[in-house]
Formats: sequence, structure tokens, C-alpha cells
Amino acid sequence: MRPPIDDSVIAIICAEIPEFNDYYLDLLDIYDEDLTPEIVLMELADFVANLVVSGGREETLERCCAAVEHLAAGTARGPELVAACFLNELPHGSRAAIQPYLGRLTDRLAESVYGGDGLPDLEGPARGRPRGGTSGHGTS
Repeated sequence: MRPPIDDSVIAIICAEIPEFNDYYLDLLDIYDEDLTPEIVLMELADFVANLVVSGGREETLERCCAAVEHLAAGTARGPELVAACFLNELPHGSRAAIQPYLGRLTDRLAESVYGGDGLPDLEGPARGRPRGGTSGHGTS
């Protein structure tokens, strides 16, 4: 039997970012019952990166970052999901552009994911690697 999916993450994204709903419906068509919050957050990272590149509406970018902050602060797996599936998936060029819109918790998560050099710190300081070290991973 498949483990239960945390639909609260998906519900928050769809409720707070109406512009993302068409993307969500496409994901639902593709993944059906196998759609997970991880997949939705990775797609949201791509959506945000496209907003940055295309010069999309600032209000939409603000809502995306507010929804991500809501997830990070308001769901049990929020910080883990936001770090691994949203922040880690953002292309390098989008990171600086969204930084002013990040909430307090998301900003701290970004610092732990990217380290001091703007690259994802995939192993993290808890695994003995110094913060800000490069591993060659995540250079988008």
C-alpha cells in the first residue's frame, strides 16, 4: 500500500498561487495518484524561475515566496520539503532575484542550502563539511 500523501502542502500552494493551478492540473494528469508534494514543489521552483527570467508579475513572485514561507513554517515536513524540493531546485540565476521576497524562515533555509557561496550545500554542515564549501553539485 502506498504511504499517505500530505495534501496540505499541495492545498496551500494551489490556494495561495492561483496562477500555478494550470501547472498543478498538468502534473495531476501526468502523475495521477502518484503526485507528491515533492514533485509539486520542484515544479513550483521551475515556475518561479520562469517568472524571474520572463520578468513576470512581481505580485505573483511575492505570493509564491509567501506560500513557500507558509509551507516552511506551517507544515510538519515544511522546512525539509522547502529546502530540498524548492530551494535546491531553483536555478542559480534565480536565487538572488527571489531573495528579497523570502520570508524569515525560508531565508534561513536558503542560507543553509546554498552556503556562503550561493551553491547548494547538499551535504550540509551537520555532516562534517564546512559551510560554503563546494562539492561540484548544483551549479545551474
